[in-house]
Amino acid sequence: MLQKILVPLDGSKLAEKALPYAEALAEKFAGELILVWALQAQPAMAMSDYGAAAYGQIVDQEEAEANKYLHQLQDVLRGRNIRVRIAVIKGASVADAIVDIARQEKADVIVKTTHGRSGLSRWIYGSVATKVLQHAPCPIFLVRVSGQDN
Repeated sequence: MLQKILVPLDGSKLAEKALPYAEALAEKFAGELILVWALQAQPAMAMSDYGAAAYGQIVDQEEAEANKYLHQLQDVLRGRNIRVRIAVIKGASVADAIVDIARQEKADVIVKTTHGRSGLSRWIYGSVATKVLQHAPCPIFLVRVSGQDN
């Protein structure tokens, strides 16, 4: 039933709070975890701020760090006999990238955290969880966490 479990991560301990839930679902349904790190594609203005070559190095470094992090998690999870794949993805926004890969992979569920922001901070920072919830092609399992949950 839940064969493809998509888990968006960003390298933070808060985002990792979704992993125990995703692992439990994978074990229960003999599913596969798809760990993804979504990078926001930067507008051309960002390139002009750094210069194309320098900007390319920054992007390459971000991708390398994301891949290293995801490979480390993949090794840990495989050690627990959980099937797992990883992907570093880019999109117009982080939420768009998550929704796009969920469609491409035909994910059965997305398991992610929400930082539980409200009021002004939610308005300023937006809510990736809300955007994913509104546009995802599959059910979302949200784990609410806060900065105190570290």
